[in-house]
Amino acid sequence: MSKRREHKIIGLRSTLLSIALFLFFILLSQQFDPYNQSQLANIATLLIAVLSITLLTGASGQISLGQGAIMAVGGYGSALLVTRLGFSMWISFILAIFISALFGLFLGLAAARLSGPYLAGTTLVMALAIPSIAVRFESFFSGDVGLSVDYGMPPVWLTNLVGEISIEEWSLYVVLPFTAAALFAVLNLSNTRTGRTWRAVRDNEVSAALSGINIQRTKVIVFVCASGLAGLAGALYGFRGLVAPSVYPTDLSLTLLTAAVIGGLRSIGGAIFGTFAIVFLPDLIEKITKNLAIPETIGNYLPALTIGTLLLLTVILNPRGAAGALEHIRHRKKH
Repeated sequence: MSKRREHKIIGLRSTLLSIALFLFFILLSQQFDPYNQSQLANIATLLIAVLSITLLTGASGQISLGQGAIMAVGGYGSALLVTRLGFSMWISFILAIFISALFGLFLGLAAARLSGPYLAGTTLVMALAIPSIAVRFESFFSGDVGLSVDYGMPPVWLTNLVGEISIEEWSLYVVLPFTAAALFAVLNLSNTRTGRTWRAVRDNEVSAALSGINIQRTKVIVFVCASGLAGLAGALYGFRGLVAPSVYPTDLSLTLLTAAVIGGLRSIGGAIFGTFAIVFLPDLIEKITKNLAIPETIGNYLPALTIGTLLLLTVILNPRGAAGALEHIRHRKKH
């Protein structure tokens, strides 16, 4: 098969899967009440950030504990463009990708010289530092109060076309095109020569270097791409109403990494599953605790405890996550 035909097949497959995800979210939202529609919009937003971890850690093997901080860069960048310079929301989302990618370039230049716990520690320090910067320069970033931004009201042409749209539905409609585009980009990057290069660096840097791959440049490129995705997610995440340090806490990075690990770090399907798990599982646990009349002092900690336990069991019993378990089951059936 020629490379040109291979690229066409990959592009067609990526397009179909992205459209399928888009339609799946739309159809699912029709079955939900406004609260769950809001949760669905949250999933679509966080999925972009989890996909950035799939690229960074799953495809290239670089560990980051600072994706939430890069989301904050995108969130503040887009909010400042709208509130200070009067840019439209849509343009600010696109520019947030480039702002975060530029930030990822500088971070990647440093990260290219680090690996393992040193890289994880560096990104964790970044996650701790960025909220402090927002508080320190209060006159510009509005400190703990934050910058008030939102998706606004749905346009008249859309309400005339599909009827009345709730705010929760509109937030989903704003986010979904970007989620589908992010999925399309990640699928293409993962299944082309670029993705194979990244995986070669992940599996064995020495062998990759001997085959002519520039290790440091590859790591920087991965950081730039992953940071652009995380920044886009941060912009969409902040426009739910507020861009402030409290919106991008340190544990946001850990939550995103948890979703990626539970689903499977090297699987795009696993990223989708993991994101659904971290958003809907706490609500499910809360409903169960209410039905069982568990004391509130205990019930408040059960969602975090359950997700933490699930993460621990995944790491110990099945490091490849849900996607890896599914692949193992299929392999056993064939043999």
